[in-house]
Formats: sequence, structure tokens, C-alpha cells
Amino acid sequence: MSKQAVLICSSLIACLMIVSGCTRPPTDAMEAAEAKLNAASEAEVDKYAPVEYEAAAAELDKAQAHMAAEEYSDAKTAAERTIELIDVAGEEARVQRGLVEIEVKEAITAFRDRWKEISETIEAGRSRDARELAREAREYADSINPQLIELNSNEKWYDLKVLLEEANTTADSFAERAGG
Repeated sequence: MSKQAVLICSSLIACLMIVSGCTRPPTDAMEAAEAKLNAASEAEVDKYAPVEYEAAAAELDKAQAHMAAEEYSDAKTAAERTIELIDVAGEEARVQRGLVEIEVKEAITAFRDRWKEISETIEAGRSRDARELAREAREYADSINPQLIELNSNEKWYDLKVLLEEANTTADSFAERAGG
């Protein structure tokens, strides 16, 4: 290789090093990724698609680590990947939310029918213990119904599903105490 070729290559390498060192922080990409992750959290994507949401959050953590290390190209790539992963998580959450909604609507009807049967069994009792159990059951029903209505009205399907699971456990307890 000639001296001139070596000098040109060396100059080119030096220029590339200078240019790569002057890369600007990808603040727009980082802000967009952070905003998108926050919006996903507010939309409860973390409840309906937790695995996908966590992957996006982990990718944002990588982007932030790259920013701190001033590895701006890698930070930008990770921020863009975060946005892609959030989009995937959002789509999965929409699908899961629809499935949970169907499940919950069926579960509410089943719970109310079951609770009616349990209440009738309790009310049929004539002893003092049966009257006390009936009072407790009415209090429980009075406390759970507004919660069910509110969550249903606000379409908080995941929270409604959790509440119904707890309510069914309580219903089991009342049924057992009522002797059925």
C-alpha cells in the first residue's frame, strides 16, 4: 500500500471516530419510548399482556443504560425497539382484554345465580346461627354489588375478574357455613 493510501485511510478512520463521537443523544426517541410505555401502563397493558409489557420495559431500561454510557446509537436502537415492543404488547392486550371481558360477563351471571342459591339456602335456616349467617351474607352482598357494578361500568375487566375470583371464594365459605 502506498503512503498516500495509508494516509487517506488513517484520515478516514480519524474522521469516522470524530463523527461517531459527536453523535447526538437520541432524546426524541427516548422521550417517545418513555411516553409510549407510560401510556401503555395507563391503558393497563401490563395487566393484560404482562410478558410483552415487561419485555418493552426491559428494552427501555437498556436504552436508558446506553444513554447513561453515552452509547447514543445503541440507545436510539433500543428506544425504537421499545416502541415496537409496546405496539406488540398493546395488540396482545387488546386481544386478552376482549377475552377477559367475555369471561367476566359470563362469570358475573354465574356468580349472581350461585349467590342467589346460597342466599336462599341461608335464608331457609331458622336457628339463631342461620339468621346471623343471613345477616353476614346480606352485608357481604351489599358491599360487593357496588364494586361489581362500578368495575363493570368502567370496563375494568381484569380488576373485575380478580374481584369475582375473591367473591367466589367468599361464596364458597358462605355455602360451606350454610351446610351446602
